[in-house]
Amino acid sequence: MDENAFSQVVELQIRKVTSKNLLCACQEFLAQKPIANVLPLGDLYPPLLKVSDVYSAIKSDQVFGVCTVYHAYPTPSIVLGTTTQEVKQALAEKAISEISKDFISLCQPEDIDIFKMYSTILHFHREQQMIANPLKVIDYGDIKVEKVRENELESLDKFYREHGTEAWVPIQFRAGPYYCVKHNDEIVSAAGVHLVTSQIAQLGNIITDETYRNRGFATACTSVLAADLASKGRIISLFVRTDNAPAIHVYEKLGFYKEQEIAFLVMRKNDAY
Repeated sequence: MDENAFSQVVELQIRKVTSKNLLCACQEFLAQKPIANVLPLGDLYPPLLKVSDVYSAIKSDQVFGVCTVYHAYPTPSIVLGTTTQEVKQALAEKAISEISKDFISLCQPEDIDIFKMYSTILHFHREQQMIANPLKVIDYGDIKVEKVRENELESLDKFYREHGTEAWVPIQFRAGPYYCVKHNDEIVSAAGVHLVTSQIAQLGNIITDETYRNRGFATACTSVLAADLASKGRIISLFVRTDNAPAIHVYEKLGFYKEQEIAFLVMRKNDAY
């Protein structure tokens, strides 16, 4: 690290965000690049803010970086906003110091080395972020897609749990709409969101019961969901494993294109740290 870069790091203050003014400053910082910052940006808005810790990197009273720790999952998730690698390292060090053991992260591939400084990687796979801006309008025939109502949350939760949906927790239902296809009044396919902000929405939890696959249900649910969110001027984002060719094909039909590579990591904090 050269002298100027080192000076930049030592002058930084890493603060846990507890005031409304600092929260707004962090939101404004991340909103400069909403696509790259979709995950930490979403953590700064209700309802996810209630289950997230937010850390800011401050220099001369200006925000230079943001990191969030999302606690709704059994294993906490740490994500870093876009900034310099030196600032990311300072934020990651602080965030990891305040968790107990295992954690996950969806990060830029170049950030893997930062996490290796403080943890051991237990699992790694590649994902890609896909963006639809604008969204394609498609014909999904006579498939009946319904918005999941408030009183159907228990049924939606049961459907996701029965199908082993890893990235689902009921609080996400409060973030934005979920749509489904039913058979005999039972949910057999659904699509929803991880987070929604005024600029961008992150789709997720898109799954169809195995018995009802290859009928276009997931495509129809995703199309209606994305159109609803896009009608309010939002960019639509989602993450998908790079080896999930069938899902990628569906998303491409809806106008999604690859934006960037993402690394999914499961890590264990080093004992010495």
